[in-house]
Amino acid sequence: MGAGKTTLLKKLLNAYKTKKIGVMMNEFGETSIDGRLILGNDFDLIELTNGSIFCACLKEHFITGLAEFLNHNLEIVFVESSGVADPSNMETILEMVLKISGKNYDYAGSICIVDGLYFLKQFEVISALKKQIFYANEVIINKADLQIPKELEVIEAKIKEINPEAGIVRASFCEIPLRAMISKLTVVKRMAMVSGNTWETRPNTKVIKTKEVFDYQTFKNFLNEIKRSTYRIKGFVQTNQGVFEVSSVNDFVVLNPWNEPIEKTEIVLISSVGIRMISDLLKIWKKYFDDIPISI
Repeated sequence: MGAGKTTLLKKLLNAYKTKKIGVMMNEFGETSIDGRLILGNDFDLIELTNGSIFCACLKEHFITGLAEFLNHNLEIVFVESSGVADPSNMETILEMVLKISGKNYDYAGSICIVDGLYFLKQFEVISALKKQIFYANEVIINKADLQIPKELEVIEAKIKEINPEAGIVRASFCEIPLRAMISKLTVVKRMAMVSGNTWETRPNTKVIKTKEVFDYQTFKNFLNEIKRSTYRIKGFVQTNQGVFEVSSVNDFVVLNPWNEPIEKTEIVLISSVGIRMISDLLKIWKKYFDDIPISI
């Protein structure tokens, strides 16, 4: 969560810009991608340049979205999954896609991105991280420039302990030779790990929605307090100083100016304190915004 998946996605789109690409994102997206909307039954398809397609799918429509992609003569499909996704059922997913569409994917493999700054802290509480590393071909330790060498060595040792066969590369802003890395991908065949991504262990996620326009500084103060109850905050907010993209990972919060209009404020919060985040959120919201209504 916040390791740099969207940064990597942008670089992949650029590296393969001459190809017809499909991009599947199965969580709330951090990046707006302009294009012409293609009608879909359960999801929105957006046509990019060169016949490429972007799909911002809800998780329950992930399989039907992949099946729909097979009707568009794409050369490559990249899947950006949630930071708490369990990758162990990819084989089952592709079998279901085959049953729905009668067509099949040639699955190449997976790349896992870990946050070089917060990985050791997140690893202890997010069970899905271990599985993501276990099934990965390549692991990118991103934000390596923000971490001391000794801690990076500890992170690499932890990754090797989980998956001795994975390639490991340190990076900043995902600056790596991507095409060379992808050319080395192969399908990982391993004994399945027991799934730890249950309702009890999965981080609680809530989405705040409102059409209210906020005072910029008040909203920033709100973020700096609620962040203590989250692993990750992301989305877009309307303020009296304009629209901003919200991004928070653990203790780090940033509001980036956003030059496109939005219909409403929409913020995703991934809890680090379980269902207690609801009471924390309501209490802190009341403190800063009193009776301003929100949809959660």
